[in-house]
Amino acid sequence: MKQKAILPVGFPLTQLALYTEKFEEFQNTLSKSSEVFTTFKQEMEKMTKKIKKLEKETTMYRSRWESSNKALLEMAEEKTLRDKELEGLQVKIQRLEKLCRALQSERNDLNKRVQDLSAGSQAPLTDSGPERRAEAANASKEQGSEGPRVQTPSSPRATEAPCCPGALSTDPSGQTGPQEPTSITA
Repeated sequence: MKQKAILPVGFPLTQLALYTEKFEEFQNTLSKSSEVFTTFKQEMEKMTKKIKKLEKETTMYRSRWESSNKALLEMAEEKTLRDKELEGLQVKIQRLEKLCRALQSERNDLNKRVQDLSAGSQAPLTDSGPERRAEAANASKEQGSEGPRVQTPSSPRATEAPCCPGALSTDPSGQTGPQEPTSITA
């Protein structure tokens, strides 16, 4: 029910209509403002939730990054250690190759002398390769305590081991030299 307003006598109706119209505009503006405020409040709540979610993700990614960075640093240190170890092993390989070449050269000289002697050559047994023996000794000294020492055989019949070309072999009877095929007779 609408209440009738009591108006003073002589109040113009046009002014009343104007005031009523302005009051309705004010109410419409107020309701629209209320709707906008409600919408804004809802958007603020959504953004707050989104911000909290993003903060959690940021924390998670930061911890992942820190653990990955730590692992990367550890791997870099390990790689440095492996590189140093590799360099040391390459130096050892070079020393062993030098020693092997010196021993092969001495073995070849000794094999040649044995062939000369077995062919009936009466050449005097002179030591024609002291420089090669010195090379082998130097290479052995360079190797130091880094590996097993290789001793030159005292027998002039030294031969290659089947497993390693250039290495000296000793047969089960304790003799060095080429192994003769044996035949079993019953």
